[in-house]
Amino acid sequence: MGEESAAFADAGPADLPPGTCALRQVAGRPVLVARAGDGRLFALEGRCSHALLSLEGARLRGSAVMCPHHGARFDLATGRALGPPASAPITTFAIREEAGRFEVRLP
Repeated sequence: MGEESAAFADAGPADLPPGTCALRQVAGRPVLVARAGDGRLFALEGRCSHALLSLEGARLRGSAVMCPHHGARFDLATGRALGPPASAPITTFAIREEAGRFEVRLP
C-alpha cells in the first residue's frame, strides 16, 4: 500500500447508523466521526471551538453537528461555525470506510 494508506489512522468500527455520530480516539486525538442521514461520512475535531469542551454526546441536525454543552453548531463538511456561541471553525479530516472500520487522515 502506498503513502496515502499510511496517512490514515484507525478510527474504530464502522458501526454508526445514518444520522448519528460518536467521539473516537484516533492516534491519541479526539475525533468526532459522523454518518449523515444520507450515509455520507464526516470526521471533525472532537472539541468545540467555543469552550474547548468535548463533543462527546453531540447530535446531528441535518448537515450540522450541535455541541452538547452550549448548542454551538458546525457544518459537517467544512467545520464552519454556524452560529453563536462559537465563531471559530473546527478542523475537518478526510474519512473512509475500509473492511468494516473507519479510517481518518490526520495532519
